[in-house]
Amino acid sequence: MAKPKKLMDKKVAPSQKRIRRKSRKEEIIKAASNLFSQKSYHDVTMDQIAGEVGVAKGTIYLYFKSKENLYLGILEHTFETIESILEKEIAKEDPAPLKLKKILRLIFQFYFQNMDVLRILTRDETRLIREHFEFTEHWRHRRIKLYRKVLEKGIKEGSFRSANTELMALIIFGLVGSVMFFYPTDKTAGEIAEEVFSMISEGIMTTQDESTLAVRGL
Repeated sequence: MAKPKKLMDKKVAPSQKRIRRKSRKEEIIKAASNLFSQKSYHDVTMDQIAGEVGVAKGTIYLYFKSKENLYLGILEHTFETIESILEKEIAKEDPAPLKLKKILRLIFQFYFQNMDVLRILTRDETRLIREHFEFTEHWRHRRIKLYRKVLEKGIKEGSFRSANTELMALIIFGLVGSVMFFYPTDKTAGEIAEEVFSMISEGIMTTQDESTLAVRGL
C-alpha cells in the first residue's frame, strides 16, 4: 500500500512546486509595484525590490531577467488580470448597454483597488523601456476589440445607433483612461461608471441644440 502513496506524492510535487513559484512571483510583483508607485523607474533598484520581498537579489533574477522585464511583468500581470475579468463579463447574456455599464464599473473598481499600479500607469514610464511600443499596442488593441464587441452587439440589438465602432471604441478607451488618471474624486467606482456611461449614451447636446444645428445645416 505504501508504493501507490509514494507515486501519488511524486505526481503532486510538481503541481505544488508550480503553485509555490507562482506565489513567489506574485509576491515579487506586489513588492515591486509598491516601490515603482513611490519612486521613478530609474530610482528603483533590484536590491531594493529584493529587500522588500525579503530574499536575495539572485532570487528575483530567477523570475525576471532584468528590471525592465520585471517592470513590464507588473503591467502584464495587471492587464492580464483585468482583461480576464472583462472577458468573463462580455461572455454573459446581458443587453449591450448593461454590459457596457458593468465593464466600466469593473475597470474603475479594479484600479481603485490596485492604486499602486494606477500610480505607475499615470506616470507612463513604460516609454523608458525598449519594449514599450509593442507592449502597449498589444493591450490597447485588445481593449478596443473588447469595446467594439459590445458596441456591435448593441447595434445588432438596436440599443445603440449605427456608428463607426472602431472610432467609438477609441473614444471610450480614451475617455476611460483620462477619467481614471486625471479625474480627482471621492466617488465610488459605480458612481463614476454611471456618469461616464451617461455621457457616452446621452452625449453632451440637448435635443433643442441638435434641432438648431440641423436647421443651420451644421
